[in-house]
Amino acid sequence: MENEKILVTRSSMPTYEEYAQAIKPLWDSHWLTNMGTYHKQLEKELRDYLQVDELSLMVNGHMALELAIQSFGFPEGSEVITTPFTFISTTHAIVRNGLKPVFCDVKRSDGTIDENLIEDLITEKTVAILPVHVYGNVCNVEEIAKIAGKYNLKVIYDAAHAFGVNYKGRGIGCYGDASVFR
Repeated sequence: MENEKILVTRSSMPTYEEYAQAIKPLWDSHWLTNMGTYHKQLEKELRDYLQVDELSLMVNGHMALELAIQSFGFPEGSEVITTPFTFISTTHAIVRNGLKPVFCDVKRSDGTIDENLIEDLITEKTVAILPVHVYGNVCNVEEIAKIAGKYNLKVIYDAAHAFGVNYKGRGIGCYGDASVFR
């Protein structure tokens, strides 16, 4: 055991025969891109696992977040309240949509956006709140929903750190106007 190598950078792979058998239906169908059999199967299994009604697979998580923001058609220059305690992609998706990120501090207790500070950041240009669930810690979805309703704002959750998390008997992706698992 002393001399046994642990290859942390080498991929764990099935045998060639197992792999060839697994991709044989793809080869036979000649359908190698989106909406094929495996794509549809994965969407269904993820929809069930995440307990959400709607789900779309994207090329990557950043594009999913960028497209979720874009889908609301916010006017250029509008403001989106978010947290600075996140991966740069969250802010980048806001900026790439021609919007301005407005940073709200986080709670020391769990690293999620401090819902008690959000209202002070809302202006006439604010169109959305983009909270981030952090390390499996769920944002205060009830309070954020109340604030969004009061000011007619959209809520788009970055739920990358909450994949598979349930909150009060529902999949976390059911909260807000959109949730992105990236």
